[in-house]
Amino acid sequence: MATRQGRISSPRPMSRGSQTMDMSLYVEGTAATSVAGQPIAVTILVAVVSSGVVAAAVNAISGNLRANANLRRDRYAQAVRYLVAWGEYPYRIRRRADDEPATRAALADRGHSLQEQRAEIAGWIAAESRTLSSIFDRCVDDMSVIVGPACVEAWDSPPVTTSAGMNLRGFGPRGVDAVVARMERACRYRFGIRRLMWGSWVAWRIRRWERVAAGTGHSPAAHTPSQRASGETERILHES
Repeated sequence: MATRQGRISSPRPMSRGSQTMDMSLYVEGTAATSVAGQPIAVTILVAVVSSGVVAAAVNAISGNLRANANLRRDRYAQAVRYLVAWGEYPYRIRRRADDEPATRAALADRGHSLQEQRAEIAGWIAAESRTLSSIFDRCVDDMSVIVGPACVEAWDSPPVTTSAGMNLRGFGPRGVDAVVARMERACRYRFGIRRLMWGSWVAWRIRRWERVAAGTGHSPAAHTPSQRASGETERILHES
């Protein structure tokens, strides 16, 4: 009798169906508690952030921004180089060594190449910025006004056959520095925080800068086009 009274019955093992039902009830209860405790949007946001999707998107966007900035820098540097080359074209003509057909053909090809570069640059700038496109077109027009007569004078002059003749003694277009400096100044507004400025404000600031430069009687650019192309232009275009 004692033995029968002291026997402890062991609990019956739960069936697999009961375990599955209990687990599903637990999961449902946990999900209900999570949704009740905080908005579902917050839960999704936390899951997205923790998964690294946001970090990958930020890296992709920043990479694209850097690539676009590098492309703009190269293109605007090309625009400035074109203006410098167009301003120096009369000097190439004037310093020709002879009037042989091959020499004339090489100089003519140089002029045609510059015109092709102008069309390419103008088309790209027109798609990138309407304000900078207007400024570039005006720079080209102003440059052509002073370069054209200088080219005529250079072709009318005899070839240079001596070392002393390389000293042109005052020959050359006047005002090239101011035109190139205007374009250099305008390029600043396509980089960094200045890129967010309205186009009308940029155009107004460029016009005001031109009036100030004209009032002082000198341009703040470098003394020669070659110095600008190698120094000042690179410094300006790399500001961001």
